[in-house]
Amino acid sequence: MGESGGQTRSGYERLTAEEMDEQRIQNVAYQYLCRLEEAKRWMEACLHEELPTPTELEEGLRNGVLLAKLGHCFAPAVVPLKKIYDLDQGRYKAQGLQFRHTDNINYWRGAMVEVGLPTMFHPETTDIYDKKNMPRTVYCIHALSMYLFRLGLAPQIHDLCGKVKFTEEEINNMKLELDKYGLQMPAFSKIGGILANEMSVDEAAVHAAVIAINEAVESGEVEGTARALLNPNAMLADLQQPLMPVYQEMLHQARAQKAARAYTRRNDGEEMDIYEEYLTQREIQDNVNRVNVRAAVEHVDDALESGDPLALLSSLQMPCLSLRGLCRENASWYLEQLAVDREQKALDLGCVDPLDLDELQDGVCVANEEAQRTQSMEKAVNSINEALRGAEPRQTLRSLMNPDAHLPDVYPFASTLYHAELAPLQQQSPQGELQQEELYVAVEMLSAVALVNQALEARDLGAFCATLGSPAAGLAHVEDSLLQRYFSELCELKTKAGRVLLTWNQLQAGLNTVNAAVQDEHSQVMTLGLINQAVRGGDPQKTLAALLLPSSGLEEVVPGNAVRYHQLLSQARRHKAEVSRDPGAELWLADIQEAVRGGNQQTQKALKMCLGLAAVNQAVKEGKASQTLRVLRLPEVALRSVVTDCAAGYQDELTFLLRAKARTGDNRSPWMRTKVEEGSSFYFHLQRLEGGWDKPQDFNHNSMVLTHQEIQGVLSSVTATHSREVQWKGSEGLVVQLQARARGFLLRQSLGERLHFLNTQLPAVIAIQSHWRRWVQQTAYRRRLRYLYQNWRAVVKIQSFVKMWQARRRYRARLCYFRRHVGAIVKIQAFFRANKAREEYRMLVHSSIPPLSVVRKFAHLLELGDNDIRQEGELLRLREEVVRTIRSNRQLEADLDLMDLKIGLLVRNRVTLQEVVSHCKKLTKKNKEQLSDMMALEKSKGLKALSKDRRQKLEAYQHLFYLLQTQPLYLAQLIFLMPQNHSTRFMETVIFSLFNYGSDCREAFLLLQLFTAALRHEIKLKVDQPQEVVTGNPTVIKMLVSFYRHGRGQNALKEILGPAVREVLQDRSLSIRTDPTEIYKSWINQTETQTGHKSSLPYEVSAEQAMEQPEVRRRLDIAIVNLKHLTERLLTAITSNLSKLPYGLRYTAKVLRDALQEKFPTATEDELYKIVGNLVYYRYMNPAVVAPDGFDVVDFSAGSSLLPEQRRVLGSIARILQHAAAHKHFHGDSAHLRSLNEYISVTHAKFRKFLRAACDIPEPSERFDMDEYSEMVILNKPVVYISISELLNTHKLLLEHQDSLCPEACDPLRALLRDLGKVPSIQTLIGEAEVNPVESQSEQTLAQYSKMDVSLTLASKFDVFKGADDRPDAKGILLSTKQLIIDVIRTQPGDTLSEVLRSSSSRDQEVQHGWMMQRRAQQDAKTPEKMKRNQSLVADGNLSLEEKKRKIQRSLRRLESLGVLIPPNSETQILQLIAKDIRHQRLHRQRRQAEVIKLRQTLNSLHSKSCFHSEQVDYYSQYITTCLDNLSAKTSKTSGKKSAAESKGKKSKQLALTYTAARLHEKGVLLEIEDLPVTQFKNVIFDIVPSKEGGTFMVKARFMGVDMEKFPLKYQDLLQLQYEGVAVMKMFDKAKVNVNLLIFLLNKKFHKK
Repeated sequence: MGESGGQTRSGYERLTAEEMDEQRIQNVAYQYLCRLEEAKRWMEACLHEELPTPTELEEGLRNGVLLAKLGHCFAPAVVPLKKIYDLDQGRYKAQGLQFRHTDNINYWRGAMVEVGLPTMFHPETTDIYDKKNMPRTVYCIHALSMYLFRLGLAPQIHDLCGKVKFTEEEINNMKLELDKYGLQMPAFSKIGGILANEMSVDEAAVHAAVIAINEAVESGEVEGTARALLNPNAMLADLQQPLMPVYQEMLHQARAQKAARAYTRRNDGEEMDIYEEYLTQREIQDNVNRVNVRAAVEHVDDALESGDPLALLSSLQMPCLSLRGLCRENASWYLEQLAVDREQKALDLGCVDPLDLDELQDGVCVANEEAQRTQSMEKAVNSINEALRGAEPRQTLRSLMNPDAHLPDVYPFASTLYHAELAPLQQQSPQGELQQEELYVAVEMLSAVALVNQALEARDLGAFCATLGSPAAGLAHVEDSLLQRYFSELCELKTKAGRVLLTWNQLQAGLNTVNAAVQDEHSQVMTLGLINQAVRGGDPQKTLAALLLPSSGLEEVVPGNAVRYHQLLSQARRHKAEVSRDPGAELWLADIQEAVRGGNQQTQKALKMCLGLAAVNQAVKEGKASQTLRVLRLPEVALRSVVTDCAAGYQDELTFLLRAKARTGDNRSPWMRTKVEEGSSFYFHLQRLEGGWDKPQDFNHNSMVLTHQEIQGVLSSVTATHSREVQWKGSEGLVVQLQARARGFLLRQSLGERLHFLNTQLPAVIAIQSHWRRWVQQTAYRRRLRYLYQNWRAVVKIQSFVKMWQARRRYRARLCYFRRHVGAIVKIQAFFRANKAREEYRMLVHSSIPPLSVVRKFAHLLELGDNDIRQEGELLRLREEVVRTIRSNRQLEADLDLMDLKIGLLVRNRVTLQEVVSHCKKLTKKNKEQLSDMMALEKSKGLKALSKDRRQKLEAYQHLFYLLQTQPLYLAQLIFLMPQNHSTRFMETVIFSLFNYGSDCREAFLLLQLFTAALRHEIKLKVDQPQEVVTGNPTVIKMLVSFYRHGRGQNALKEILGPAVREVLQDRSLSIRTDPTEIYKSWINQTETQTGHKSSLPYEVSAEQAMEQPEVRRRLDIAIVNLKHLTERLLTAITSNLSKLPYGLRYTAKVLRDALQEKFPTATEDELYKIVGNLVYYRYMNPAVVAPDGFDVVDFSAGSSLLPEQRRVLGSIARILQHAAAHKHFHGDSAHLRSLNEYISVTHAKFRKFLRAACDIPEPSERFDMDEYSEMVILNKPVVYISISELLNTHKLLLEHQDSLCPEACDPLRALLRDLGKVPSIQTLIGEAEVNPVESQSEQTLAQYSKMDVSLTLASKFDVFKGADDRPDAKGILLSTKQLIIDVIRTQPGDTLSEVLRSSSSRDQEVQHGWMMQRRAQQDAKTPEKMKRNQSLVADGNLSLEEKKRKIQRSLRRLESLGVLIPPNSETQILQLIAKDIRHQRLHRQRRQAEVIKLRQTLNSLHSKSCFHSEQVDYYSQYITTCLDNLSAKTSKTSGKKSAAESKGKKSKQLALTYTAARLHEKGVLLEIEDLPVTQFKNVIFDIVPSKEGGTFMVKARFMGVDMEKFPLKYQDLLQLQYEGVAVMKMFDKAKVNVNLLIFLLNKKFHKK
């Protein structure tokens, strides 16, 4: 009875009378609730819609709508749907019950009269409408269900008593309701008997016949059953005499099952209906039909076995099968299809079983479709063959495009190709016709060829690559790396072919041509590699062999020049390596060919030179000067400085040289060596007149031959001598003239000096005189000086008195003056000092490189006072405590997760045990291993299944979405990488769901961070000009405006624009027309209406002609004035409601302005604010101004809308505002509105002021009160709801773009994606079996699965705070260095820091420095221990000035290596940092104070969270302990009954379980014991004893009665192993046990599950 049993009492305590009466009343209320649930489910089955809960069903029936719908189900003629009042119950929900609802109840009562339900069951209308007797109504519904079921008009109502549960509150409420009306509960169990008594005569006969059948079936006599079944009053159809025994058996089983079900439901003392045990007429007929169908199916199976199509057709046509679509012509098809289905079913089941009725119907339908398809296909193929025999390609195309032919796609532009290629194939066919399979293959290939031609004609490389590699094309030897070359080659062939399509052979030939060319290139490349290898090897013969290879493609290779080739190639390789700075540089084909040609040319040149040299030697020997001159001038000899006049000299000198060689002796060698320009040697044979670069064996140069160098030396010497002689002879007159000019110049110079001396006689006399006067004055001065020296004491005394008197007078006068103006003097001094201090501080603030003197003057501001030290210590302490508390909270969260897992394992173990126990009795010794499988956790129950891999997958997704939510740059880049249409859909479906549409401060803050990051990213990478933000319609701006206009910012639009727009719309008489032609036509129409005469003016005029009319200009001026007034009103509403604009929109406008200003520093402020105005007004506000009804700016009543004139007025206002925001004047076609240009300029200034104020907004961290600790103090982790398809799509997109999103291997996103692996299928995530793609409803099933939502509790995988490192970091070194520099510069002067560090310190400076450090030490001594400065800084203070200088220099080098300072300006940079510290000292103190306050708030929140987690941990621990104690309590209760029978003096022993190892091995619990055979298992005994601690057992092992070891066994550890998928564990380090079966054993014996 569900939960209505009240409090549980002991079996030995009797209930009182009051308690028994109370329990009886509760039983009545519970049973009535069950009857309501039964009626509800039966009506849902009839109406196919969901009804209210049982407690609300009575109220839902009062309006009669559901009852009338029920009447329509079994009597549609009596209760048509159109007669039902308030069918959708809209009036009932809005206004409640109305009297017309009683018509619905009467319709239902009339329907029951129509079907013949006895009137004694009918309720009154007031019983339902006034709720006077609702149990009678439910009683009637039960009777109606049973009556309709017997008539076969409705399903059977099910008995749910004892099967459904209701809360105590629901049962008590129903009890009070029944007590309120004081009604007697109807006898629902007697409905069947009453219906039988109330039946008509015919129905009674049927009833009697059915009872007779039941009695005959119960007796077991086949003949009696046959007679009863054949009784006409039973009204049974399709009875077959041979099947009577089967009828008997089937009906007997059905009646026994029904009686068993009735027995289990029967309550003591309750009268039963006869049909609760007996079969009804419909059930008998159903069983008869079932037997008939089974017999017919066996006949069909026999026919399939025999293989006779006619016999099969006859069997299929049996009436009981009722198969649809049978056709005699398709008998053979039925045989083939059903035989295949029968074989497949036998393979699937492993045994031969006949096909059932549904499988037969499916086979018949498939066979009919196959037969129809084959016939249509044959007809279509014949049509194709006929068309191919003709000469019309278009007819062939139409035949090929017939869908009945089941051919691949055919393309109309390739009709000629199809016809030209298929016709020869038809002629080559032996039958003279092509079959469908041949056509399919040929058409598929030709279509692929056509697509290739189409791609070539369109020059579409992408389409060409896709079609060329298609298997349908059948093209061989296609290499993916050569697709570009294939494309180029085939494009050339297509260009040559013109409009004619290339055939398959032509395409293959083109591919072969490219492949051959590539093969040649490859061979050539290999040959070039061999040549380079030979060159590097230094072997000229190998180089020659490589050059002579045919694949090299080199020309004019001469074997005799191998050495020269090798030399030139080596030189070329070295040169190329030097130029490219690549030691491994290789020679290319052009380099090698150039070296070969150069070697050949140099060989010919050297040979000709040698022949010329031989001729020169011969001519010299002959002694003929003319002959020698002619030979010397040969160009092949390459001799320089050959002059004709020196022929005799050449002959003489060369003859002399030759005779000198002859005197040394003649070695008779036939060889001569000649040096070429590069220094190489060419060896020439004087007798054979041949030569080469290879040095001959035993080479010896002919001593009688003049070499090229010797001849050139003689020629140069002779020619130079001749040239000098000729030059002196030709310049003799010039030399004489030059000498004469030089002598004249020297003479004139001497005469000029003498003349100058004579002209300067007077100054010389004057000089002599001045010297004389000087001597006289010096003499007098020296005499006076001697006198003063003689009386020097008197002179000094006089001078001292005079100087003292003068100085005293001046001093007294000045002192008197100062005393009279002492106030002014003080002000002047203060002014100068302040002015100097301001100048120096201004220099400190504004100068990029402040001088050292300024820094030294203000360095004292960095000295920390007591308050500073105290606050710094407090700040550090709070930070440490916050981090420590955060880590503690994380550990508590981990403990909570672990406890949650343990509780889940306990619950899961409970469910698994119930499943196992229900199947335990069916297990035999052969299948004991199945018990372990049943105990194992189910692995495929969805993403949130309680298994380790599923939990890891869930946590991985939670970590991934947390990272995407808190690190906006990933999603910003992802939006930018996707197409615009895809990114918009992605934003609306995934991103908004990920951020919960900014529902709270955290999500709003993170979503705004995403918007701004995406905007900055898009401007950085995509925007090249500022105006592209306006013209390009960036994706981020579009999404941002859509979010704030339709979501959180919709109310803002209504508050800002609503009142102003409402005022405009309320003036319905207002009409603003600014088009001159419209004003003109309106004026003409008004004039004609008022006068009744046609106007003399033309109706159709241009704007210029209309403006010529004064009335038009007057009306236009009025419209412009009204337009200005309305625009000013709307502009005032916009600018005065700045605070109502969404914060996110304003901050995005600020980011847009700053990002554009950063990227385009040359952009003017006007340009930037135009773009900002486009965002704020044009994109966000303008659509709401134009269409206020579309954005709910103004409320409209039902059926009302904007008038055209109102929409025109709003459009005109929006146009003016748009021009004002963009500062766009009217001109051109709108010249008549030029008077508004001045107003637009004024309005634009207001707009700019408004936009500047809109951008003046605090940062999001201040607005939303978010900082680095905000994520750590939230009590509840963020939860997002996302569909399966959105989750998979996001995972797929991240994998596709992970190289762009996270290029670094250590990126957190890459780590999370690595944890997730590949994108899982939908079935894997939801834990369902794979959907068969062949099934018709697979797509609908997948679509439904993909829409399922899953909740993700987001958490971070990565720790925010890393452990502290003892090594000094860059920050600490920088701080120490700055402190040392301040100490040094305050005591030692110098203009630059380098000068201060290089100069040595004096003793006074050391003393001053020591005094400063002593004062600092005294201040540190007064500071509490916990707030003292860092020990390293204290140690630095004890250093001397020189030691500090050396440490400063070391620290500067260290900071340079760390990248903090950039050499060589590191000293300047460190001074800039010190100056920055001085400037920011006050701001630092303010921020430090704010941070201390914020950290204290954060710490309080963290303590609250810690308390919450601690309470949760205590609660979970208590819950787990209670669960384990309850498990143990069941054992104690069971053992308590036994111990009660024992004597009181005996102590109850603790329940223990004893098994031999053999018995545990037989149960499958024990698998093996190391080093112990199975035969010895009977000597090992295990005692399992529960300990006092819940969930803990002690396992004791004994071998042959000797105690061996003890093993503590914890129940939670077993569940953990089962969760982790560990099936086997070890006990005593030797015994291996099955974890699942051990858990089952403990549960069964100790926990009584």
